[in-house]
Amino acid sequence: MNAQNKRVLFVVVLVAFATWSVLRLARDLQQGRSEAATIWIALLVVLAIVGVTLMVVVRRAAACAANAARYRPGAVVVPGFTTAEMTDIARHQGASARGWMPMGGSPVAVVVTPTELEVWGRKDTGPRWVVQRTPGGVTSNKAVYGSREVDAVWAHDGLAAAVLVPAYRPLRATAGAVGTDVERAVAELTGAATDPRDGSHH
Repeated sequence: MNAQNKRVLFVVVLVAFATWSVLRLARDLQQGRSEAATIWIALLVVLAIVGVTLMVVVRRAAACAANAARYRPGAVVVPGFTTAEMTDIARHQGASARGWMPMGGSPVAVVVTPTELEVWGRKDTGPRWVVQRTPGGVTSNKAVYGSREVDAVWAHDGLAAAVLVPAYRPLRATAGAVGTDVERAVAELTGAATDPRDGSHH
């Protein structure tokens, strides 16, 4: 099952559960079971909040990568979410961490150029900082994401760094379930890049 089918299945299950909950709520109200109705109302509210939050996060992740791609047409762009380490790195680099949550989970994109990896925020007009591309400079390791450690991508050159959870499948990435996406991101960040200035490959 591909990512698109999984998203469709998730939405279908969510809608089915919401429909069933509404019907159950209506029946409880008709039968005068106010306590049960209160529980179902609370459940529906929580369900709605979770659903809206997930949709917003997924759209922002895609928008962040699309924004970076507009400024670097033709370049490889790796979408992701920040980790807790990213705000500390930004501070160390003297760069902005605007819009990034301290515990991670904020949209970020890394643009691959022939010599650098550019770190972009969601509405940035330029990279917040860059990491030089060096042999062995991109690896996979654990990083802090919310209240736990998950598999993440580490890019470093000895002076600057970036740590992100890849978000090729943003719905899964919000839970830190990235699987082989880490290996894919490492490959893209270390592979041949397209020069956004002339469209050539290096």
